[in-house]
Amino acid sequence: MGMTPELMPRLVQVNIPFPFLLNRYLALFLDNGLNPEIGLDAGSLSVYAPRTFRRIARTFQQAGRRITLHAPFQDLAPGALDDEILAASRRRLRQAFRWLGVFRPAAVVCHLGYEARHYRWDVDNWLARTAATFKELAGMAAAYGAAVMLENVYETEKELFVEVISRVQASNLKVCLDVGHLLAFGDGDFSGWLETLWPHIGHLHLHDNQGDGDDHLALGTGKVPLAYVLQFLKDKGVRPLITLEPHQEGSLTPSLAYLAQIWPWD
Repeated sequence: MGMTPELMPRLVQVNIPFPFLLNRYLALFLDNGLNPEIGLDAGSLSVYAPRTFRRIARTFQQAGRRITLHAPFQDLAPGALDDEILAASRRRLRQAFRWLGVFRPAAVVCHLGYEARHYRWDVDNWLARTAATFKELAGMAAAYGAAVMLENVYETEKELFVEVISRVQASNLKVCLDVGHLLAFGDGDFSGWLETLWPHIGHLHLHDNQGDGDDHLALGTGKVPLAYVLQFLKDKGVRPLITLEPHQEGSLTPSLAYLAQIWPWD
């Protein structure tokens, strides 16, 4: 079907770590009509004053931009089997979610955090703890009309996402399918993941790679079957939020142009 590249910015989000918005990137987002997916990393949550978060949120809101957030994830384990690690992970995630009333995001992306090498010996316990974590967070988000999106990173077990969502039983808890991670770290079985998860997919993270690393290349320059993913979801009647994750200067413009070519929706 296709779309003109000039119209793409209003249809998608673009990821940006919060500290980058305190320099020239804020003007770049505003001048180019970009909707931000703001990364609330642990360092930012610990360092910046509340007025700084409020200023950035107000700037985007006054510009009429849709905001999504990415919760902190480094070192966090939302289903940790160690009680102390679990408590620290939940505390940090709560710290991010307390800003929902300021940013008023459409969604907050969180990493599910399952790694077989750590948890395969006690999956049931991990599932129970993870479900309890995201039940609380989904409740916090629901108060502001926001969805919580569970993103895949190292997972090869797609059924875990279905199980966590089933246990939580919150209508605003969905999946963020990261297509680059699925190719670089997962099993690369796009048809299998889509067939299993499509009823739960509310968000996509789009970037590209060659299958041997999480390179975050411009769309269309790697091996991720981007057109297939979008068309599959369109055929199922699913239109998720979409975030582009360019990690190199100059890769956003070609990514928007490529996405415009393969865009399946009206």
